Amino acid sequence: MKTTYDYTNLIDGCLHNDRKSQQELYDTFAPKMLAVCMRYAVTKHEAEDIMIEGFMQVFTHIGEFKRTCSLEFWIRQIMVNKAISNFRVNQKRYHHDVIDTDVEIADETADIETTLTGRKIIEIIQLMPNMLRFVFNLRVFEEFSYKEIGQELAISENNARVHFLRAKKWITNKIKDEDKNKI
Repeated sequence: MKTTYDYTNLIDGCLHNDRKSQQELYDTFAPKMLAVCMRYAVTKHEAEDIMIEGFMQVFTHIGEFKRTCSLEFWIRQIMVNKAISNFRVNQKRYHHDVIDTDVEIADETADIETTLTGRKIIEIIQLMPNMLRFVFNLRVFEEFSYKEIGQELAISENNARVHFLRAKKWITNKIKDEDKNKI
């Protein structure tokens, strides 16, 4: 049975700039949000920077939280948006290949099956080329449509689809490499 927590007092404290409430909110959600940021970042340091910027926005805009969704979901969206903003700002230093948009698109419903730990999966995702990593994360974890991914990353919808398929193939190959190394 999953318990739902009432963060009303915590939110109210943050609204009044109560440092204890802010610290409690941070301590409650930082581990999960760091995991979210780690999927988008190349290094732990970069993920921590994204998360800190995200929490600064959380505290600045806590009054805009409408309480129609969970507090965790609202904070997570801020973290994802911070990661996308970080990508946009640093896109020039990120190298990504131009994708031929006339590529035939294979079955995207094929699943990747493995017994890797969550930590190992994050490590594999962090090794992905940047554009593939962002498209993969937005599609799989945030459930963005290809159109939304294209809009967020300034690429075409078809390019988003091709990047996603290449990301899945890239991950599948890495997992196969991991399995070979276990033998």
